[in-house]
Amino acid sequence: MDTLNFGVKRWLMLLAGGLLLTACGSDADKNQAPSYRSVEGATMGTYYRVQYRESESCATSQQGLDELLQGFNQSLSTYVADSEISAFNRADEEGWQTLSPRFSSVLQAALQVWRESEGAFDVTIGPLVNLWGFGPVEVVELPSLEAQRSAARWVGMEQLQLDAANSAARKKAKGVYVDLSALAKGLGVDELAEHMAAKSCTDFMVDIGGEMRTVGSSPGGRPWRIGIEKPVAGSLGSIQRVLSVTGQGVATSGDYRNFREVDGIRVDHVIDPRTGRPADNQVASVTVIHPRAMYADAYATTIMVLGGDAGLALAERLGLAVLVIEKGADGAFVERYTPAMTAYLVAPPS
Repeated sequence: MDTLNFGVKRWLMLLAGGLLLTACGSDADKNQAPSYRSVEGATMGTYYRVQYRESESCATSQQGLDELLQGFNQSLSTYVADSEISAFNRADEEGWQTLSPRFSSVLQAALQVWRESEGAFDVTIGPLVNLWGFGPVEVVELPSLEAQRSAARWVGMEQLQLDAANSAARKKAKGVYVDLSALAKGLGVDELAEHMAAKSCTDFMVDIGGEMRTVGSSPGGRPWRIGIEKPVAGSLGSIQRVLSVTGQGVATSGDYRNFREVDGIRVDHVIDPRTGRPADNQVASVTVIHPRAMYADAYATTIMVLGGDAGLALAERLGLAVLVIEKGADGAFVERYTPAMTAYLVAPPS
């Protein structure tokens, strides 16, 4: 298994995670394409892709991108035995641990979303993620109620103590296990985007496993077009909705790619930390647009857990641009979105 994996093998293509960079455009758009370069590689058990406009001032390189991502995984991947987060998870509850600025900042963000969602988002959910078979160890049977109760007692952000001023944290119990898979890809996207900006690149799109951030213009000289995949297992490339986005991060969470069949029962990877079980609602996918992809990633997972009504209520309270696709009673999909999302909607595909 790929040691960079944050929890699940993803499709190694632009469709992963529910987002697709659309190829629609005029002949004039296509003639502009050669001035853009695409760099691709592997990270976090999936792909990364950076598409950018070449210029004399844009001094990026694949080596620089790879080195950044290697350092990222060495810090935050639970699949790397000697990573910073793995060492934190192995530590006992006695002492404070000094954190890197990256680890400290992502825990601060996680704490913020946990409070906003009243516990629907929780990065201490690691024991439950592992129990249900979405962690580093393969699970072949459904967990017993006793095992669920045992794992759940270590879950809760109140069991983490964070000293943001000194970039330090400690666990209040040895069994607390932090899993950052709900926002790590988004953070990786943000770091790549910041790297590109620091290299004086002005027009680019960064994509890690379907989580994206766009800056400037696409090869067609307009905002980047991003397609939201129909949330149907086995229907790669079928588009539900097209968005027009620039200067923002975009993330989609869904229940149609990452699930397991155990004893004839479908088990979804989105675990509700409040119940200790996979989320049970009619939401098929959630897309969030936010200036930072890390937050888009976290809020998409949060709304998957909360469900349509509660999730959209939270999104409207926070002013988030959110598109929820729910399973209708007749098998059709129903779109619901916040007022802030309206500005990004292009049209349903014809």
